[in-house]
Amino acid sequence: MAINSLTNLKQSLLVADTADDSLLAQLQAAADSFIETFCGRTFAGGTFTEFHPGGAKILFLNNYPVAGVSSVFVDAAREFDPSTLVPPERYVLHPARGVIECLDGPFVPSLPGWDVPADAFPNAVRVEYTTGVNQVPAAVQRAYTELVSHWYRQTKTAAATGQLNLIEQAGTVYPWGQSVGFKIPTGVKELLRPFRGPAV
Repeated sequence: MAINSLTNLKQSLLVADTADDSLLAQLQAAADSFIETFCGRTFAGGTFTEFHPGGAKILFLNNYPVAGVSSVFVDAAREFDPSTLVPPERYVLHPARGVIECLDGPFVPSLPGWDVPADAFPNAVRVEYTTGVNQVPAAVQRAYTELVSHWYRQTKTAAATGQLNLIEQAGTVYPWGQSVGFKIPTGVKELLRPFRGPAV
């Protein structure tokens, strides 16, 4: 699901006709992919299954805010049979940031005094959880529109100049010129920065 609808996007771009709908849809797909990669999360919402190492007592889920946790399994052998289901009273969910905290130490228990790193027991924790749908923050929608708009202007300019790398042609000036390439606008990144997940 796109971060914003084609109808809303066209309204923001002041595009009234349908001539460029196919182009805009392609740019939407690229913008969805960029924002998801840049932020390290998806904004579409839904149900997710993730695997995390078991050496830590805190897990950072990729997507948030979290509406609910369906299950947490812990199994160093990564088989996740019913006996490895963790009872809810053993952990607490911090939904706003998507953090699950184990209340009695690392998810995979270790002997007292053992210095077990947080990334030990890779993929030993399986979490199933949900996030709300249709809850994309307004700033993310604005960044999405700005990014699609930037690529759209670049594409239309390239077409207007006959795919030549020009700044001015036949009396028409293109002040944001093609010569600088297709860099992501700084403003887009600044709008998205607060929504990036931490590097873990």
